[in-house]
Amino acid sequence: MAKLPDSLSIALWIVGSTWLVALLALAFDVSTEIVEMTLIVGLGAGLSEWLLRRRDKS
Repeated sequence: MAKLPDSLSIALWIVGSTWLVALLALAFDVSTEIVEMTLIVGLGAGLSEWLLRRRDKS
């Protein structure tokens, strides 16, 4: 089985972790602000990881 491209792997982790936080927030009746902040932080972390991996291949 072929390895997933780095960009797809990072995107899957971001989407999966955001969904997990959203489901936990829903289960524990937490405000949506936590989910929004998690999305923003996750996107920032994913973007920085993507840029760092892209720089390593060059």
